[in-house]
Amino acid sequence: MMDYFSFIESIIKNGKKRDEPLKGLKVVEVTHFIFGPNVGRILAQFGAEVVKIETPGEGERFRIGAVFGRFYKKCNLVYGIVNANKYFIAADARNAKAREIIFELVRRADVFIENLRAGLADAMGIGYLQVRKVNPKIIYLSCSGYGQYGPLSKAPSFDVAAQGVSSVALKTGWEDVDEFYKLPDYFGDYLPSMIAVFAVLSALYYREKTGKGQYIDVSQTECLLRFLYDLTYYSLTGEEIGKTGNIDPTASPSGIFKTADGKFVAIAVLTEKQFKALAELIEGLENEDRLKKERIKELNEKVEKWVANHSLEELLEIAKKKGIPISPVLNDVEIFEDPWRWERGSIVKVKDRLIGEVPVPGPFAVMSATPGKIKWIARPVGYHNRLILKKWLGLSDEEIEKLEKEGVIGYWDEMPGMAPPPTWKKEDDPIFKGEKDEPG
Repeated sequence: MMDYFSFIESIIKNGKKRDEPLKGLKVVEVTHFIFGPNVGRILAQFGAEVVKIETPGEGERFRIGAVFGRFYKKCNLVYGIVNANKYFIAADARNAKAREIIFELVRRADVFIENLRAGLADAMGIGYLQVRKVNPKIIYLSCSGYGQYGPLSKAPSFDVAAQGVSSVALKTGWEDVDEFYKLPDYFGDYLPSMIAVFAVLSALYYREKTGKGQYIDVSQTECLLRFLYDLTYYSLTGEEIGKTGNIDPTASPSGIFKTADGKFVAIAVLTEKQFKALAELIEGLENEDRLKKERIKELNEKVEKWVANHSLEELLEIAKKKGIPISPVLNDVEIFEDPWRWERGSIVKVKDRLIGEVPVPGPFAVMSATPGKIKWIARPVGYHNRLILKKWLGLSDEEIEKLEKEGVIGYWDEMPGMAPPPTWKKEDDPIFKGEKDEPG
């Protein structure tokens, strides 16, 4: 008989694969940076046909936001990953004729996503008031820093601002050090975008039952607040949790500790059984009042000294034998070279037609019958103009050429981040010319 773990592995790796769960869902987005684009990214991973609309020439500004200014074959890979699997049209919504094209796309769409400054989409003529007249069943998502109404609604917001206003930043660092730090890698964008995806799927389910579309207002700052238990603690006790540094007020002992061979381990002791196993190894580790603040610090100091006398390999062996939660703290190279990440699909290699083979984060969830897929990296500004205008709207080559001449639609300029790689040839690209769909 097959054991549980082998069974799960077999249905994930060898189960019968079906179409992606969101195949047939049509999404139009006018988004920039990460918060809004990541919503479309997740929907596209699981089969939605997502059309991103940008301004001709420069496209969206995050195209030039490469890490430390480093581009790969004229591509900002962070932008490329956040906008993978999407189709790209360049049409300025402020232009009346371009807006007509956007509305024609909206008529055929299920979802519209925007994360401009609150009220800006409406001022451009593509807000919910205008879009719902074109398609009353549309699910319209607005992502912003502080929501679409209220005293802060018109204030600009990015990841670090949201971390500040939500008080996430106030909780980083050590209580006796008067410094605060932001969480890295845009958690203030990625976490709220997950909430937004859930809201979109919930609205689609509601529409399936009732036939009615709706408006969704997702605030970046409010989403971050939902991840914090500090507010409840304060309301019950009248005390602030404050900065906790390397301790966890709900698990003791807990923290990141340095090993004898200069590595780091993460330890989090939650249960009585785990504590007892650790206490058998560390002299003076007593269970009494272990969640009181001063006791947590005292226990952490004992664990810190104990860890400092053992190598990483020794600690992991102890963890395995004793059932203590001790894990290595890995750096980027170790994660990239970890076979487990590749086996699970946490990292996958995409053979992108324009820029070649690149490693990227895999789909967000592992599904046995309808797995997600990374098909291609973000394309240049306006790259799919012909493809989408033919496929969605049925326009002819002549009609598309007329729109190009009139400046209603456009393409990229030659700045890195906007243009194709130097090796790209227009005459050899049937997808750019609208003769063939992107491979999938």
